[in-house]
Amino acid sequence: METKVVLRETWLSRKPRKRAFDLSLLLIAILTLATFLYLNGLLGADRWMAASGSAVFDHREIWRAWTTLFAHADLGHLLGNLFLFLPFSYFLAGYYPRWFFPGIAFFTGGLMNFAVLATMPRDATLVGVSGVVYWMGAAWVTLYLLIERREPLRRRWGKAVIVTAALFIPDTVRPEVSYLSHYLGFLTGVLMAAGLFRLRRTEFRSAEKREYLLIDDGIGPEEWGGGALEN
Repeated sequence: METKVVLRETWLSRKPRKRAFDLSLLLIAILTLATFLYLNGLLGADRWMAASGSAVFDHREIWRAWTTLFAHADLGHLLGNLFLFLPFSYFLAGYYPRWFFPGIAFFTGGLMNFAVLATMPRDATLVGVSGVVYWMGAAWVTLYLLIERREPLRRRWGKAVIVTAALFIPDTVRPEVSYLSHYLGFLTGVLMAAGLFRLRRTEFRSAEKREYLLIDDGIGPEEWGGGALEN
């Protein structure tokens, strides 16, 4: 007779936190409204939202590193970012602390813009939330790898690689796109998700529930029953 331990539930087995979708919609509404103001020059948004090296470093308009996250070059640019922002924002808001998302995500997005602007011509403009979107995707994939232990590690890695390749590796290189912001977003997303896991490891692991199955003489548990769920 032997005992087989099967992991049945993890932190990600539970339903997403209530109102996570509401938060996602609120953030999307803010991004959409801000872009509308910027593109139409309403409230002077076209003069104070976007970031350039000249404005941020020479004129000390530091806030632009964050306001520019909410501005987009056109409707296509906005929709392209929202396509991934919606699902990732929902899942991050549904399972992880608010200070992590949207707090750390957008704060980091502004910090990344300083690094990106430093590599660009002084008069070039940087707009968009794509760096944050890459941060969000990397954070979700990393936490999935660390938490979702119901699947073997090799399978989790396979899924992570497929998702990353499909969603975050461009099939063409476009000169108007800042790929450095994408790379920085993905890298910092991985690092900060690993930091969150280390900080909340005990809490995440406490959500795991295992089923202890007694197996005797090759008779499967489906023929005679198993044990109770335990943390």
